[in-house]
Amino acid sequence: MMCNPDDPHEKSMRIETENSKLVPDAGKIHLDPAKSMGRGIISDIKTTVGTYWRSEMTNLNQKTIAVTLLLFISVIAPTLTFGAVYGNVTGGNMGAVETLLGTSWVGVVYSLTSGMPTCIMGSTGPLLAFTVVIFNFAELMDVPFLTLNAWVSVWLGFFACTAAFFDLTRLVKLATRFTDEVFAFLIVTIFVMDALGDPFSNVGILRYMDPNHPSHEDQPDDYNYLATGLLSIILGLGTTVLTFFFRSFRYSSYFCSDIIRESLYDFAVTLAVITCTFFAIVVFNEIELESLSVPDTFEPTYACCTEACTTFWPDDCEDQAEAVGTRSWMVDYGDINGKAWVPFAAAGPAAL
Repeated sequence: MMCNPDDPHEKSMRIETENSKLVPDAGKIHLDPAKSMGRGIISDIKTTVGTYWRSEMTNLNQKTIAVTLLLFISVIAPTLTFGAVYGNVTGGNMGAVETLLGTSWVGVVYSLTSGMPTCIMGSTGPLLAFTVVIFNFAELMDVPFLTLNAWVSVWLGFFACTAAFFDLTRLVKLATRFTDEVFAFLIVTIFVMDALGDPFSNVGILRYMDPNHPSHEDQPDDYNYLATGLLSIILGLGTTVLTFFFRSFRYSSYFCSDIIRESLYDFAVTLAVITCTFFAIVVFNEIELESLSVPDTFEPTYACCTEACTTFWPDDCEDQAEAVGTRSWMVDYGDINGKAWVPFAAAGPAAL
């Protein structure tokens, strides 16, 4: 007996059969029960530090070494670069030393306690823009920038602890995959633009071909900006190409040993950086290239003109041969220029 596909009864039975295969509430976001009053924090500690911490800390092998080198390369360059920019936009109050120290201890503590040791911690463009706003805000209110920034950090820590205490972080699940990919695309775009050439600034390897680039100033007479720009582009793109080249060995027919192929894959970024650095230093050592500005001494960036340390050397005292000293490592939270409302006003920027 043939079935009639146009028969209403057959249609309804077919639809009921297909619907029975569907998962109830499929595609909907389901929030876990709230673990407020600190229970969520205790649960996270039990599932990270209390469970996997010892095994992961003693898991020293080729993979962990490769990831450690990758994280170091990924963090050190932008940290020093952003540190120099911080020094320019904050009048020397923050610089490469401060960003290096902050990134180091925050990254180590976060890796040991968060359960996400491979998360890259460091300065970013949005954070730099936020710092510039805080600096301008401090200038407008006539209060020290470091004091205001410290109070903003206190409020930020308070908001973070409050959110964790009441388990508000579980609401992140409400952010859809589309939202996640929009932010990921934004971050990738920023990093690619900064690496190749930002149309809104002088950042990027393609910018070295500009004869008016700041890096071409104060150079010797035999300096050739075209050679510098071309070599910078070759080394920058070459590092990327070599990284994919070394990673391709993992599933190739080259080398008979899986250990060699796996090693080339794990250390692809490290090998690419070392190779291009060798060419820059040894093969093309006669060509001047812009390099990271590493501080000579590990001390606060802010150099003082006087003992009171209220002016920045050498910008505010050009006739002075050398600085009297540097500012203290510790920030005075009470240095608010007699304005008792400043600590409370810092809650506004922190909420952003």
